[in-house]
Amino acid sequence: MLLMAENQDDRVIWVVVELHRPKQRIRSRIILHLGEFGSREEAEAAFLARIATDPRLREHVESWAVHAEDVLKDRKARAKFFRFGASTGGVAEYADEALRRHAREEEQARERARAAFWNSGGSSSAFATLGLPSAASMAEIKAAYRRMAVQMHPDRGGDHMAMVRLNAAYETAVEYAAWRG
Repeated sequence: MLLMAENQDDRVIWVVVELHRPKQRIRSRIILHLGEFGSREEAEAAFLARIATDPRLREHVESWAVHAEDVLKDRKARAKFFRFGASTGGVAEYADEALRRHAREEEQARERARAAFWNSGGSSSAFATLGLPSAASMAEIKAAYRRMAVQMHPDRGGDHMAMVRLNAAYETAVEYAAWRG
């Protein structure tokens, strides 16, 4: 469930939007118009109060929590939830855990891919472009980049594509040095 501000007739109206997944596509629908509030915190407090007092809304939130994992498998839906997700007073704790688990799994997959790339020698060409050994420090990488950038920059008579390759090599070398520690 998302808590979003809508502009209507020069007023800011807060609404609760539910994400659902019919036919494998993420869709959204407004399930509650909260009204005008000065801040997100006020609107969220009003939403939590409505959940506590309205049994139909609480039932709706609980049913959303059951189906949340399927909806939150979608990358765009997760991004939207992280940006606009509404607190449900512990009702959708399952959804919160699903989000945290998906975020952890994605981060672990990125780390494994990065480690496989670095361990396969993916950084060696970057260091070769900079004319450095792969054990170079961050200061050495920066100094080599600046020295070569002065020679290769298009404004100083260098080639544009050579500068693009140098920039890519610099970014890769810096990332590898940060990963290496």
